[in-house]
Amino acid sequence: MKTIPHIHDFISDLPDSVREEIMRLCVVRQVAAGGAVYRQGDASVEIYQVVEGGVKLCNYSLDGREIVAAELLVNAWIGEMGVIDGMPRVSHAIAVKKTTLRVLSKSYFDELYLKYPEISRQLNLMMCRRMRMAYSLREEGSGLTLKQCLARAIHRLSYSHGVKDSQGDLSISISQEELGSMLGVSRQSVNKGLQILAGEGVIELRYGKIKIRSLDGLHEKYEKLMGVEQLAAVYDTDRQGAVRY
Repeated sequence: MKTIPHIHDFISDLPDSVREEIMRLCVVRQVAAGGAVYRQGDASVEIYQVVEGGVKLCNYSLDGREIVAAELLVNAWIGEMGVIDGMPRVSHAIAVKKTTLRVLSKSYFDELYLKYPEISRQLNLMMCRRMRMAYSLREEGSGLTLKQCLARAIHRLSYSHGVKDSQGDLSISISQEELGSMLGVSRQSVNKGLQILAGEGVIELRYGKIKIRSLDGLHEKYEKLMGVEQLAAVYDTDRQGAVRY
């Protein structure tokens, strides 16, 4: 597993003076759990950084089924694509819990983008890494069984979302419905796949959580199924909450 810090954060590696100027121009906004940061089709007039909480990027099928493309945690930025190309939002951005955001207007973003070439370089790097991750998931979804996709998703989430308890046990907080939304399948199908993985001894199912019993087992059996190691985001936080890719 290749872990990449700041995969969703283009400002952390900017010079201090540039980062501080960005922060000064941001305003703080609170969004209640379930509230929309923006909706599909909205004009792209702002870019956002998660300060506390989390935001999922999702779309809905004609029959109302939610499909989650990503869930982003503290320090992650969202909305950069629209402020760069000027086109409407392609997805919904929904707060998964009470969330605090830094908000930078497009007008300020445009000024900074032209003023500091470092910003475009860091944005290019961030978006290339996101594209690599999205490409690997597209290939994965077309060539693997559901059980294999589940195992690889759990393996990734162990690095980006894994929380150790006082006994040192590693787990991720995620429901079967949420896993189904990530993979575009029903909760019932997810449950069947999870039961098989539990039978293999690599995970243990708990209410609202998945305990990782063998991270090495997940790595050895599922890491190289597509020929290359997976990418996982890591955060400079205590990993509260549950970036999902």
